[in-house]
Amino acid sequence: GSAKAERKIKYWQAPMDPTYISDKPGKSPMGMELIPVYEDEAEDEVEGVIKIDPVTVQNMGVRTKKITKRPFFATIRTVGYITYDEELVQDVNTKISGWVEKLYVDTTGEDVDEGQKLLSIYSPALVATQEEYLQALQYKKKTSDSAFANVVRGADTLLESTRKRLLLMDIDPRQIKALEERGEVQKSMVLRSPATGTVIKKPVFEGMKVNPGMKLYTIADLSRVWVMVSFYEYELPFLKLDQEAVMSLPYEPGVTYKGRITFIYPYLSKKTRTVQVRMEFENPDLKLKPDMYVNVVLKSRISADAILVPSEAVIRTGLRNIVITSLGGGKFLPKEVELGAEAEGFVQVLSGLKTDDIAVVSGQFLIDSESNLREAINKMLSAKKASQKMDMDMKKEDAGAETGKEDGVSKKAPQKMEMEMEMKKEDSGPEIQKEGAGSKKSAMLHPEMSKEQKKLMAEAVDDYIGIHSALVKESTADVTEGARSLSGTISKIKALDLDGNLEKITRPIEVSIDGLLSGDIVKARDSFAALSRVMAAYVRGAGRTSALSSGIKLYFCPMKEAFWLQKAADVQNPYLGRDMLACGNEEKY
Repeated sequence: GSAKAERKIKYWQAPMDPTYISDKPGKSPMGMELIPVYEDEAEDEVEGVIKIDPVTVQNMGVRTKKITKRPFFATIRTVGYITYDEELVQDVNTKISGWVEKLYVDTTGEDVDEGQKLLSIYSPALVATQEEYLQALQYKKKTSDSAFANVVRGADTLLESTRKRLLLMDIDPRQIKALEERGEVQKSMVLRSPATGTVIKKPVFEGMKVNPGMKLYTIADLSRVWVMVSFYEYELPFLKLDQEAVMSLPYEPGVTYKGRITFIYPYLSKKTRTVQVRMEFENPDLKLKPDMYVNVVLKSRISADAILVPSEAVIRTGLRNIVITSLGGGKFLPKEVELGAEAEGFVQVLSGLKTDDIAVVSGQFLIDSESNLREAINKMLSAKKASQKMDMDMKKEDAGAETGKEDGVSKKAPQKMEMEMEMKKEDSGPEIQKEGAGSKKSAMLHPEMSKEQKKLMAEAVDDYIGIHSALVKESTADVTEGARSLSGTISKIKALDLDGNLEKITRPIEVSIDGLLSGDIVKARDSFAALSRVMAAYVRGAGRTSALSSGIKLYFCPMKEAFWLQKAADVQNPYLGRDMLACGNEEKY
């Protein structure tokens, strides 16, 4: 009992709405009694540890897995198709014109051997060249005993030039030798296969007239084939030249073929966003036939010693990656991690976790939402304390600056006292309001201002809008730049305010500038909340017409319990970070 009495209450919370908190007991908007949250229950929250009742953990279905190091392989399963090895495909054509007399290979798909007869061609040009060769040969024989060297050389030159013409017509030396021995012109020329393989194209027929360069046959050697496979962009890091690939055929289950990657194409398909990869497979039994679909498996070693977590354990917010770790006893700690490769249902963790950590793989989203809620509550509490301290300091400064006495008589000017009494009737000043509905009642300031002072206050509002944009971007450098500009504007306003009529505006702004110049985003947000109270009071009062014409909107953040001004059309909350930019309600003024 004594131990319970010594426990200190940190704040009061609504039982049905955890975001509704108060620093004193009372009732929630739903009419329920607020429940206390003790400091010893919340002490772990500062370190980010979330404590959940073990029974609740069980009801949530939380599952955990111990993190270990082990080799990490990426296995890619995909499909491809077989095609011809372009290095083993040859075309058969002729360099002479003529007519096909006979086809020795007359069907597509026939197997041929190197040197096998394919067709015979009658060519008048070939017949004429053979006759010239025989005549040149006879002339050489007749002039071989001539006493004139020039005659002998001329005969040799004529014979050699005619021989070259026959060679250029694809008449091989053996056929020329046979022509010399035979001494008679051969009417037709026989074309032979340049390689062993299968005829895959045959556009030629008997009796057809052929011209030089015309494709007569296409012969492919199928003892080795290519397999073309497409891979997605994210799979490219797992592919390497000469990497082993295992292929299987749908019609031949249980049988695998091993090949290798020979080429990775240097461009992607615009429509499918995939890259083609070429693989080579030996085909000694000719079971692999072009245009067959095949299954391909690639296994790539990513790391010999990787920290892995199940992919389902990672909470991806878009800006960061979170893994919830279990500390035991119903305590959980969210950790930000840097991720590496992902494969086989696991993802590599490059930093943020260590071996023997226990990761939550199921129910982690509920724990993460509880963590975000606790973090938001802590920020709200710290913001309240900072704002209350700032208000107390401002009151002390007001008392010291405005209540100087001389012989027991106040030195305030009657006009100033009358103005401040009128302001107090309208509003007690830009201070933090109590929780609940009353928190949305912002102050209104109606000081007397000259035309030049109003112009400078419009510049101050512009400086404020710049700081708001910097906080939305979380750029402390831009916040500092905007605060310096605002400080200069306030200095100009004070130079024109010799009677101190605008101290209710200028003094709170000056106090907030220190936090904005700190370079700390948390301190800058807290100071911006205090600055926003003053600026909101101004635009609801003396600056209302100017603000409305400039498109200034007034918003209220229920979690921060603070106002802010902005020009942007979409809600841009400057207090809660990029994940909660849309948190806020527009207030009419």
